[in-house]
Parts: sequence; structure tokens; C-alpha cells
Amino acid sequence: MTGTLVLVGTPIGNRGDLSPRARETILGADLLLCEDTRSVSRLFEPGATLPPRISCFVGNEAERAGLLRARLAEGARVVFVSEAGMPTWSDPGATLVRAALEGGFSVDVIPGPTAASMAVSLSGFTGSDVHFMGFLPRRGSARASALTQIARASATVVLYEAGNRVPALLQELAAIAGDRAMVIARELTKLHQEALRGTAQALAERVEEAVRGEVTVVIAGRPDAVDDDPGREAARAVWRALCDETLRPRARARAIAERTGLDTREIYEALGRLASKADESAD
Repeated sequence: MTGTLVLVGTPIGNRGDLSPRARETILGADLLLCEDTRSVSRLFEPGATLPPRISCFVGNEAERAGLLRARLAEGARVVFVSEAGMPTWSDPGATLVRAALEGGFSVDVIPGPTAASMAVSLSGFTGSDVHFMGFLPRRGSARASALTQIARASATVVLYEAGNRVPALLQELAAIAGDRAMVIARELTKLHQEALRGTAQALAERVEEAVRGEVTVVIAGRPDAVDDDPGREAARAVWRALCDETLRPRARARAIAERTGLDTREIYEALGRLASKADESAD
């Protein structure tokens, strides 16, 4: 007899969204792996008897994969739940799935809500071509590359962002896609659910302070055909940085580095050498 790993989707804010099938699966597990052991307890009435629970989050998922395989080899039915929503969607779970499959064990999924799918439905944008990007890289060339993908995307793009970083994200989106329609969805399925709508530029001007909790951002795709060279947008950004007389040398170098992935110090020194040669030529 071999065990089974079951990923179970849980509510993203409204406890009433826990399906009867999800409830039965969680209560019938031999072991619960939980991103947050407290959040799964809150899904049930006080005094409910839950299976043994063990924490499993990004920092220890690889370690827990070993425990998972050992329990599956014993024939256990192991359930994994993330803190909210569907496992693996910007949440842990993928490492567990790979570990189970590599060990020859079965994997099943009990579906549940996701902020991404709900926000796309609320947006009114096409759901037939959607690019889910989750949380963007925080800085550097990886973030610049992600923003370039958004600028060029013909698909509807879905992002997650922490509330305190929303104003900065909107400023970036306004710079690359100011006239694109956008929706910012927050508190989904809760009492104070909200969906802010407008162009990227308009929302950047409207949301200037941090918002509470995580938000889901849905960006309409570019209506025109995308046939740009992949490096063209970066080249435009570099040109703008070079021509912007309000930028100090270090800020100019930093702006170019963010768009190209090159070293800020090397760019700063190269710009300094060019400026010196220009001064010599002028003399």
C-alpha cells in the first residue's frame, strides 16, 4: 500500500468558501503539512479534532519533503495546505509534489479559491490568455526584466504585491504602461472587498500611500501587436536616462544599471570618462 499527497485549496478570506470536500479531506488526513498551523485551525469550529499538524513553509519545505516521502512509504494520506488559497501559486507545495512523484507516489488536488483567478474575473479583461507572475523580484536586473515583460505583454498580466510596496509598484507600471487598463483588488472575499479601476497612470496618482494587506494587480494586455526587439525597451530607458538633465551622475548610472543589469560602478566610471573627454574636446 502506498500513500497519497493531497494539495487542498483553502479560503483566501471567507471561511465559508471551504468546500465540503476540502473539509472532509483535511479532517481525514493521517498528517497535515501546513504553511501556518494556526490558520488551518481557524477554518474549523472550536474543539474540532484535527489530524497531527506539522509546519511546512518556504524555509523548511525541502526538509519536510524527506518526512513526506517516509510517511507516504508507510501508506499515509498526507494533506498539504498553504496559509490561504491554492498551494504552489506563489506559495509552497511544488517541492512536495516533486518529491512525491519522484518517489513513485500519487498526488491529488482538491481545488479552492485563488486571488489571481478571482481578480481576473472581476477585471473584465480577457481570461483566455493570462500571464501569472506572482510577486515580482524585489530589485536589480531581475525586476527590470520582469517589468519589460509586462510592458511588452499582449496577455492579461496578474501580479501579487505587499500593501506597503503598492505605491512604488504603481509608479513603475505607470512609467512602462501608463495608458493600460488596470485593476487593483484587495480584501478579496472579505467584508471590505475592493477593486480599484483605471489606467496605470491614474491609479499611480490615486494610490500614493501603503494599503493594508496583500493586493492582486491585473493589467490588461497591449492591444497592438508586439514585434519589438527584446532589447529595444531597455535601449529606450537608457536613452531617457542619458538625456535626463535632472539626474545626478550616480542616479543616472543607477537608472541605466537597473534596465541593463550592468554594474552601477562600472557605468558611473564610464560616464565619468566620457564627460572628461567631452570637456577636453571642448577646450
